[in-house]
Amino acid sequence: MKITTQIQGGLGNQLFQYATGKALSERLGGQLLVDIDWFNHEWIDVTPREFLLPFLKVQLETTQVSPPIQSPRRWRRIAQQILPLNPYVLNDRPYRFNPALTQFKPFENQDIYLMGYWQSFRYFDSIRQKLIHEIRPINQLSPQYQIYLEKIKGCLSAMIHIRRGDYVNLPVAAKAHGFLGLDYYQNGMRLLLENDAHTHFFVFSDDLDWAKANLPHQEKITYIETTDEKTAPIQELFLMTQCQRHLIANSSLSWWSAWLSVDQNPYVIAPKGWTNDVDKKWDDLLPSHWQRI
Repeated sequence: MKITTQIQGGLGNQLFQYATGKALSERLGGQLLVDIDWFNHEWIDVTPREFLLPFLKVQLETTQVSPPIQSPRRWRRIAQQILPLNPYVLNDRPYRFNPALTQFKPFENQDIYLMGYWQSFRYFDSIRQKLIHEIRPINQLSPQYQIYLEKIKGCLSAMIHIRRGDYVNLPVAAKAHGFLGLDYYQNGMRLLLENDAHTHFFVFSDDLDWAKANLPHQEKITYIETTDEKTAPIQELFLMTQCQRHLIANSSLSWWSAWLSVDQNPYVIAPKGWTNDVDKKWDDLLPSHWQRI
């Protein structure tokens, strides 16, 4: 049995897709493949991304499914449950946990194809410790990032992730997600300092100029200057996981920094609204012990 998970988007989304496929392959005992055909195409209104999983300590085998598998129509979703159609195609429910993925049993020798983002910790919570071990840089940190790491480990560290970039400048992303705003970060920093006045902030952002011009408590901040290395997102994610406190953006990358935190009981502050859809619930995405503001 082959379990193929479609990989698309930035590092954070790639991790959701990989982790869900990994958990399913362990439950069913199937061979895990990752389909990277998405990266062969140019997409309209989509931020360009690099396939970064090979720079982590993950064990994976790549494939390229072409032409791309299409989202199953209703008749196929029903038929594949009672007939050995190949592959068994499963689509995610955006930000909603689909319990069928953790319960269904395919026919013998029936392959499985996962498409979508699978943005819920409930899909892979059972293998969290394995993922913590795997989602680490395969190579040593570069000298600049190593200096930041030593500073993070030498104080009561709190990461702040600020995503502006496409959330401000790309209309599709701005409409769906949007920048959280200065108030969110001011309130989050206040809560972290009320918890412990000795907190030192480490700011990760695609717009450090904005952060330097607007964030309070500048004397308590270290700004993480991004290098031009291809693996910069991998190294910065690792640095974020090493922090003891987390003030995350509505971004899958900072979500992973908190979920993989080195601290056994991390203090995590997350936005109560992950997208601009005010009616959507976020209990399948945000663990209950994370504070939402």
